[in-house]
Amino acid sequence: MMSEKVVHLSNWEECFGFFSELTSKDEMLIAHVGKIHLALPLSLEQSLRPLIGQTIAIIRTDIPKREYLFRILESKPIERSESPK
Repeated sequence: MMSEKVVHLSNWEECFGFFSELTSKDEMLIAHVGKIHLALPLSLEQSLRPLIGQTIAIIRTDIPKREYLFRILESKPIERSESPK
């Protein structure tokens, strides 16, 4: 069995994709986002667990007390609206 490669984000690096699973290993969370196994602090578990099953983006920042930000991405393509006449 091949071991999974765990990715650690650098400041202002972002990961996005379908969030399928959240596990813990070696005192860290492992978020399965697309094909990426993303290492995150255990303190994010309560915030992230409700997002499982959605397409999300997670970005690492240098903002104190907000080192990781995440958002839900729309699964449908964005459509341009017509210009008002």
